[in-house]
Amino acid sequence: MNNLVKTIGERVRYFRLYRGFTQEELAEKANVHYTYIGGIERGERNISLETLNKITEALEISPTDLFAQNYLKKETDKTVLLKLHQELLSTRSTEEIIIVHQLTQNILQLIDRK
Repeated sequence: MNNLVKTIGERVRYFRLYRGFTQEELAEKANVHYTYIGGIERGERNISLETLNKITEALEISPTDLFAQNYLKKETDKTVLLKLHQELLSTRSTEEIIIVHQLTQNILQLIDRK
């Protein structure tokens, strides 16, 4: 169950950023507390179907969008993806960020060779 809760949280975060909402803005639209949104996004909250419905309505998506295999929308812009990566890295140590940076550089070098 924990993996599902984390996955739903990640997808709520993705769609929130995609819509350009802060946690506070989404919470206001969904009529829940902003710290609750943060807990959902971190996979710390096991939300009810009622709350899930409020959130999907506020995000203007269907609940099935949260469960779709490939939930990254094709029209996702660069800014949203960069925000997602920044959030992923924000809780990591400097050493871990350096490793990710080095891996990214290596991958980009491989792409540039093609």
